[in-house]
Amino acid sequence: MKVNNTQTLLPLPLKLLILAISLLLICPFLYVILRTYTVGIERSIELLWRPRMWELLSNTLILVFSVTILAMTIGVFCAFCLERYHFWGKSFFSVSMALPLCIPAFVSCFTWISLTFRVEGVFGAIMIMTLNSFPLTYLPVSATLKRLDRSLEDISFSLGKSKIYTFVHVLLPQLKPALGSSLLLIALHMLIEFGAVSILNYPTFTTAIFQEYEMSFNNNVAALLSAVLMVICIFIVFGEIKLRGQNKLYRSGKGVIRSYQPITLPLYKQIPIILFFLLLFILSIGIPFIMLIYWLIIGNSKGNIQDYSAFFEAFLNSTIISALGATMTVIGALPLVWAAVRYRTCLSIWIDRLPYILHAVPGIIIALSLTYFTINYAYPFYQTFIVIVIAYFMLYLPMAQTTLRSALEQIPVDVEKIGQSLGRSPFYIFRTLTIPAMLPGIAAAFALVFLNLMKELTATLLLTPNDIKTLSIAVWEYTSDAQYAAATPYATMLVFFSAIPVFLLKKYAFK
Repeated sequence: MKVNNTQTLLPLPLKLLILAISLLLICPFLYVILRTYTVGIERSIELLWRPRMWELLSNTLILVFSVTILAMTIGVFCAFCLERYHFWGKSFFSVSMALPLCIPAFVSCFTWISLTFRVEGVFGAIMIMTLNSFPLTYLPVSATLKRLDRSLEDISFSLGKSKIYTFVHVLLPQLKPALGSSLLLIALHMLIEFGAVSILNYPTFTTAIFQEYEMSFNNNVAALLSAVLMVICIFIVFGEIKLRGQNKLYRSGKGVIRSYQPITLPLYKQIPIILFFLLLFILSIGIPFIMLIYWLIIGNSKGNIQDYSAFFEAFLNSTIISALGATMTVIGALPLVWAAVRYRTCLSIWIDRLPYILHAVPGIIIALSLTYFTINYAYPFYQTFIVIVIAYFMLYLPMAQTTLRSALEQIPVDVEKIGQSLGRSPFYIFRTLTIPAMLPGIAAAFALVFLNLMKELTATLLLTPNDIKTLSIAVWEYTSDAQYAAATPYATMLVFFSAIPVFLLKKYAFK
């Protein structure tokens, strides 16, 4: 039975706030429409029906569907094994399965291609991006499994239902929010991935957009290609809405939740699981770290940093910009999630979905749109940190939304109704009751956004002034010239510093 745990009357201050945020998010769409319109209908049809366009479309869709399905399958399997069973090495694997998030995709790619054999093309792209993305499913599914009530499964088994039936009709509905969030994050990220697919020589819409701008400075054609990505994104976003459903996701009845006690597996069943986790660890973590150490030692990378001040300046720039971007993103996501979950109106639902559609716009288009508007309407902000932080806000707002939504949906709405019955305003209740209850989710959202901002490349390349360098820019510049030894110190710092939010994410947010 579905329970209506939302309200219909959207408070006026909240409505004005989410409208103000939506105006900022609409800017890249206006830029794409303006540039696409200048191409003309006939020219647009001609460009869209080229054989090259169908090649780009097929490559992009293959990458999106393959990586999403494989990453979600591996993530769910890892979560079930680690949360439901005891086996040798479980404590180590439960932590190590989150470590691939520490390694940026383009760093992982350059470590793989620096091997004696080349891993390029569609196979290399799918393999490396899957190894890099499966923790986005493993972490939320693992956290959800920890909070599930065993009584629901026991009732299903007592009625004579099979394990498969119980999984499909009892477990899967409770996992829908976590699966839907990971589906959005993985699929939308694959749509706009640039650095990794460029290094692996796998042409997609994003690489074509960058080439149009870099080789011919043709912003109009680049915007037309972005419009195609936005159409694909709309199908993914509304497919996730269908998957998520409208059922309540918290337990409001009497009694204590019965947690699931892990089962100790016999040795003959432990061996294949241990071998699977070892293989996954070697491919996702082992090889990248071994190659980084190789280039640090054998490649004489230590002598490549002539100016240590420039190295630490790049590290400081990455930290400051990422922290500012993550703070702004989490603060901006809170009212959107609150309105979408607690006040389900057409306006709140649409504005809640808007950032996901924007996420399908490549970083280069967002950077170009901000450059266009700042030059024409806000020139004092041109090539400043403010523009970069706004770009980060636009790019990674969905990542904060998905994490905050899962946290808010676990809070019974009855708590807020009690506050309203005492005469408190919605904003007072949200500030004093809801936000403190959401603190683990807020910390997780900040850590996850900060982690990805440290690795962000495309928008940073275009919006950062020439005299400012970040860790990701340094890695990209050296890798583009095949200077793997010179890129390794920056990549190593990026990897190890990214491990801090991953550790906090695993220990405190998804526990």
